[in-house]
Amino acid sequence: MGDVGELIKNYWPLVAALGTLSGIGTFAWLSNRFATKVDVKKLEDKVADIEKAVASAPSKDDWHEMDKRLERVATQNEAIMHSLKGIENRLGILYENELRQEK
Repeated sequence: MGDVGELIKNYWPLVAALGTLSGIGTFAWLSNRFATKVDVKKLEDKVADIEKAVASAPSKDDWHEMDKRLERVATQNEAIMHSLKGIENRLGILYENELRQEK
């Protein structure tokens, strides 16, 4: 038993140093392997922001309704443009008649 006591007495600084180094190594490995609380909080905030944005985005039905409305507006615009062309042609004829009468 005296040999074990003497062995510990002689080599305790080496055992303590190896224990400290293994603790530091384990801590370094764990800190690189897992996220910190700050990183997790940042990710939680980003996910919450994304969830809010997705929740406020139009649904598939909303997009479909908007598409149908845009088609109606385009059709109405085409009809208005066609009517304006007719009015423009009539005005052109009226101006020509007015110019002929002045001569």
